[in-house]
Amino acid sequence: MILHCPCCHAQFSIEAIIQDEAARELLSMKADLPPATFSYLALFRSEKRALSWERALRLVREVVDIGKGDACVAPTGLDAAMAETVEALRGKGGAPLKNHNYLKRVLETVGRSPSGGELVCRDASVPRRDAPLSKTAEALTRLENWKHG
Repeated sequence: MILHCPCCHAQFSIEAIIQDEAARELLSMKADLPPATFSYLALFRSEKRALSWERALRLVREVVDIGKGDACVAPTGLDAAMAETVEALRGKGGAPLKNHNYLKRVLETVGRSPSGGELVCRDASVPRRDAPLSKTAEALTRLENWKHG
């Protein structure tokens, strides 16, 4: 079966993808991943090289671990944090991301915004982080307050 890339119109065989163990595992995880995951992964790709299947799988595992970690995360918080990270960094044209530190900082604030929902701690012994809101989250909060007030 031949697939066509909707962006560059390149053709490739699905058999070639499923022969790679990392690609197979990554594709099998896709249904359980937040929708913004693959857009977020694109932030790690350099302009001249594609992201290898092995690196993409490692990055996805790290993101899943961040979502399951001991931080207080709303059910949609990880997806909202990845979407906000993509939105903030996509147009900047900087170097590819090397780690998830930016996502972790966004994740601390996105749970307080109306779009991310209220923070829900998985463990009552984990303290809530009261980090300052990002400009986007602050603007969303103001709009939400204006709508209700």
